[in-house]
Amino acid sequence: MIESSHGRGTVFSIDVDHREYWITAKHVLTGAEHPPYGSISSRLVPMRILNPGAEGEEWLNVEFSVVDVSGGIDIVVLAAPYPLLPKQVPSLTTGAKGVMLGADCEFLGYPFGGGWRATWEDGRSDWMPYTKHCTVSTLNFGEPKIYVLDGINNKGFSGGPVIYGTGTDQQIIGVVSGYILEPAEVISPSHRKATVRRDVEKAVCNKETNTEVGMNSGFIIAYVISPAIDAIRRNPIGPLRIGNGH
Repeated sequence: MIESSHGRGTVFSIDVDHREYWITAKHVLTGAEHPPYGSISSRLVPMRILNPGAEGEEWLNVEFSVVDVSGGIDIVVLAAPYPLLPKQVPSLTTGAKGVMLGADCEFLGYPFGGGWRATWEDGRSDWMPYTKHCTVSTLNFGEPKIYVLDGINNKGFSGGPVIYGTGTDQQIIGVVSGYILEPAEVISPSHRKATVRRDVEKAVCNKETNTEVGMNSGFIIAYVISPAIDAIRRNPIGPLRIGNGH
């Protein structure tokens, strides 16, 4: 879990060419609730990351360097001054190899600014993200490149990874941005009891007496991760990983 001045979201780490990077949604830093997501003019940004091994809610203050992924893409790459993970954790590969329509996938994150505690056999416990199921609904490789996923996303998952495949074939294919809103009518209390009467059904749907709110449609927007990897290779500023001979 990551926290900026605009609220909490999800961040994950990957290794590229033996260097550690952290990836999240750009709007977690800019506060934009819809496109355009803005740009990050500062080269350094102060952020807080939840310490996963702390007994309570303990935050690590980190000043990250920014690799801004341009082109209206809701992804930002962050590089700490030193590796935040004390030992190498092999990261999944990134890409879109073999992704098929209708296939299963998962996304991870910290909904509503919270996680859950996992207790291991040796008695240790760690903060963990929630894992949710989704399905590849569309493949849109125009500009910007996005996936539309069929699943229920919640606030706080923004910036989390979308995982495709199983076993050694698992790969990170995208970064969660948000979900599509579906308009739903709010019926005033004076009309709810009358909905069974046909002569007032038309009045119940009258825009003059009712309002609409945005509901979660069950369609998730995720940005393809490859532009972030391209940006990293153009600007390899991540700290070298400790403990792998580099």
